Amino acid sequence: MSVLRHAVAAMLLLGSDAALAQTVTAYQSGLRIAQGRGYANAGCYAQVFAKHAVVVERADGRRNWHAASTPAYNAEQRSRCGIDRLADVSSRRAMRATAMRPARPASSAYATGLQVASEYGHGGSRAACFARVFSTYASTSQRRDGRVYYIVEGRSVPVYALELRSSCGISL
Repeated sequence: MSVLRHAVAAMLLLGSDAALAQTVTAYQSGLRIAQGRGYANAGCYAQVFAKHAVVVERADGRRNWHAASTPAYNAEQRSRCGIDRLADVSSRRAMRATAMRPARPASSAYATGLQVASEYGHGGSRAACFARVFSTYASTSQRRDGRVYYIVEGRSVPVYALELRSSCGISL
């Protein structure tokens, strides 16, 4: 029984060493995440993140704060901060999947936006609105294989989704 206690104590000490080695606090990390996603109440998100976060060491030796997507964590973000993490994660995944489209040499971001809109079953003024918003937020990116894509990425994704919803009435 005492061997088990020593093992648990050693694990706790190792975990606290990892946390002490961090140069960024869990709150700061949560704040950076919330700001990157465009949340209006970033401070609240950061407080809840800090409460649930643990230090995780990557294979390359770097350490980062991580808050697992547990029911308790998601419920606290929703009730305290008004952030529905599951809907946000789903929306960002959909954006990543649909925002990266091959760019043809003679194609424009607007034309690519029309193509994406038609794939989602939108036509007429809704497709034009989708294409207008897509062309505003899309940038070109080159992949390793040399192909060029239009992509909406990073901090633009939540704003892009909000603009599609408010201007065009389209939710992805």
